[in-house]
Amino acid sequence: MSQSLNQEFDALEKYGALKADLPADITDNLAGKIVLRPYQVRALQRYLFYIEKYEARPSPTQLLFHMATGSGKTVLMAALILDLYRRGYRNFLFFVNSAQIIEKTKDNFLNPVSAKYLFAPQIRIDDKLVEVRAVDTFDAASGEAINIHFTTIQGLHRRMTEPRENAVTMEDFRDYKVVMISDEAHHLNAETKKTLTRNEAEEKASWESTVNGIFAQHPQNMLLEFTATVDLEHDAIRAKYQDKILYDYSLRQFREDGYSKDIELRQADLPPVERMLQAVVLSQYRRKVAEAHGLHCKPVILMKSKTIAASSDNEAAFTELVEGLTGERIEALRAASQGDDTLSRAFAFILDERGMTADDFARELQGDFALDKVVNVNNPKDLEQRQIELNTLESRTNEIRVIFAVDKLNEGWDVLNLFDIVRLYDTRDGRENKVGKTTMAEAQLIGRGARYFPFTAPEKPDAAPEKRKYDSAVDHPLRVLEELHYHCSHNPKYIQDIRNALRETGMLDDTARTVTLRLKESFKASDFYKSELVWVNERVKNTREGVDGLEAYKVESRFTYPTLMTGRITESSAFGGGKDQKQSAQGEPVARDFKLAEFAAPILRFALDANEFFHFANLRAYFPQLSGIAEFIASENYLGSANVSVRGLPDDLDNLTARQKLDIAHFVLHQIEAGIKRESVEFLGSKDFKPYPIKDRFIDKTLKLSKEGETGRSWSESNIPGLDQIDLSAKEWHVYDDNYGTDQEKHFIKYLNDHAKSLSERYEEFYLLRNEKVVKLYAFDNGQAFEPDFLLFLRRRGDDKSTIHQLFIEPKGDHLKQVDGWKEAFLNQINAEGRIETVFQGKDYAVYGLPFYNEQGQSNADFRASFDHFLEK
Repeated sequence: MSQSLNQEFDALEKYGALKADLPADITDNLAGKIVLRPYQVRALQRYLFYIEKYEARPSPTQLLFHMATGSGKTVLMAALILDLYRRGYRNFLFFVNSAQIIEKTKDNFLNPVSAKYLFAPQIRIDDKLVEVRAVDTFDAASGEAINIHFTTIQGLHRRMTEPRENAVTMEDFRDYKVVMISDEAHHLNAETKKTLTRNEAEEKASWESTVNGIFAQHPQNMLLEFTATVDLEHDAIRAKYQDKILYDYSLRQFREDGYSKDIELRQADLPPVERMLQAVVLSQYRRKVAEAHGLHCKPVILMKSKTIAASSDNEAAFTELVEGLTGERIEALRAASQGDDTLSRAFAFILDERGMTADDFARELQGDFALDKVVNVNNPKDLEQRQIELNTLESRTNEIRVIFAVDKLNEGWDVLNLFDIVRLYDTRDGRENKVGKTTMAEAQLIGRGARYFPFTAPEKPDAAPEKRKYDSAVDHPLRVLEELHYHCSHNPKYIQDIRNALRETGMLDDTARTVTLRLKESFKASDFYKSELVWVNERVKNTREGVDGLEAYKVESRFTYPTLMTGRITESSAFGGGKDQKQSAQGEPVARDFKLAEFAAPILRFALDANEFFHFANLRAYFPQLSGIAEFIASENYLGSANVSVRGLPDDLDNLTARQKLDIAHFVLHQIEAGIKRESVEFLGSKDFKPYPIKDRFIDKTLKLSKEGETGRSWSESNIPGLDQIDLSAKEWHVYDDNYGTDQEKHFIKYLNDHAKSLSERYEEFYLLRNEKVVKLYAFDNGQAFEPDFLLFLRRRGDDKSTIHQLFIEPKGDHLKQVDGWKEAFLNQINAEGRIETVFQGKDYAVYGLPFYNEQGQSNADFRASFDHFLEK
């Protein structure tokens, strides 16, 4: 089979052909809280290249975005709608298989007060306000609005095949181009398959044929499909999408990139009610850990049953459990959980660290899991009415803690704070190591629940809220907010089935291993560990005190405006051979410079008022010395120096209208805004380094590592030649008992070992500390965080005081040197600009940054030259 569309674009991306800034019409018009993730940016860059440059693009156009559950496909839809609007599309047909998804989708697209609203408060494209409207038919659509018709595919099919008076028909779609957006698009493939299930046979008569019929009505139509679960193992479906999958972002990649919770399978040889109680305790534990760290998190539990009748029975049993809960029952559960590390940790935190009595904890659970905070969603009508409630479970005003369900939430459920799924039945449908359909559906539900709950960790303010933060510190208390617990009965065969299913979906990380790095007892007993200091800088707010004009943001004073319309008419023969006839009474266009500040003040003020960026309160944040809008308009430091070149006919340039001047002002202001945002820095790294006790920062660490590659291998397991001849456990200068690092990191340790004798001759003590996310530096210029791999401490005793050098060292592979070049530049800056209290507590301290270490090449030579200075001191 020939190369697929996705493979073509993979190659283009590899060689940088897709790199492009996203249009401001997209980035400026999404909700302010939305920060596009790297993979979403890549998806949009592919789309832009496809629309603008891909020569084999067919008309009409059909594309599939095959992206993991929870990866933000709806955000991508909103971005595509904004871009297609600027390309002339006004009518959008959103359709999905399930009616229960419609209401929450409408809320996301249409309700500005919704926490999940996708657009900016004001959408402005081509300097015009744009409204997003829901429409019943496109006949009533506005030519200036984004018109969206929301429907189920079943409802759309009925309207196409059972036409009624004043209702839309298939032929009506010939009159206007439409962007068709299909969510959960795997349902559209019933007609493609040759062998159909009963349900698929019913779908064949409607879904795919109806969509294809509408799609073919207009040559400029577009069909954009989104799904996480298209069956590419099926030959016919794979062939259908060979030239249509523009981007494939798998659940496995989503998890590996850190955007999902980790899955923990908990099996207990206990009856369902006891498994429910365990989940309740762990859920409350999560809530209390979050509160202890200043975070709001209301964890939710899904109680999953096999049948609706069983779900009702389980709900009744749960109500009875909660209402009858006592301190004695809590103590009994604790006693029975001595071999359960997770539950034991929960009880130790709640009852011991927080000082709660078992009776008080039981009463708290009775309140937090009361009947009014439990819902059953097995009734389709109730489910449809509760869609918005079920998709705002993270809201502070939403107190639902437990949901009882069978399979109504398998699709279209956007939930971030689901942390426990309790399987309340004990059947399996796997046969001969093959995953059954029920088990695969359970795995897909787990994948939906594994969406990451975003939070800002107090000690990691610069870490991305939407990504896991504790893979390398799995013993951290907040790690519990990065895990989804799947509770099931003790059934080894089922556990194997669900593992296989999770492995197929990409949610089970079979390549991971958990290891513990321990500080050597000799180092912990040393005076150095007990009393010495590590020096680090801080990230501080950029006060912009020295900023007094546009020049500080490298904004040029000259701008070139696109050509004014000339009114010229050109006539030529349709069959060629004739001579073009151009009609214009005003001559050729010319370019002329205008001083922006000389436009009428009302025009400039109107342009400034129309853009929130140029409101005075916001401008003061970028220009603290600015006294007012009048100064911004007139001063040479601001708009007073702005000149704009405009090309047009001489008469037009002599008589610019107020509208034309306003358009020119808008254009210049947009250029200035883009320049300021591009160069503006919100934070800086302080040049003053402060001391912290080493014993408070460097402790035993539990790490979760990939088994693949060098970082998953210990020192003794490494394939690097020569390491087996070095007994790292016997080297007192290497303070941890082992090393799990990259090849370059291990090469550096070997290099240090080769120079250990020289160091011992010059220094009384020297210690190498692996930095496992405990020391963070901030670049002086922009506050960007950096965690150097190693800190090397060199201590020499003089006549009257000790001299201690602290070296930051970063081994770096060739493939990362360019992208991480800023880190090496910052390490060099530390030597020239970093400041510490040189003499502190009778000791002489100094901090240094060294060039990147690499075993070979120029990096090796640069590092050696710098390091040799410390061998000579």
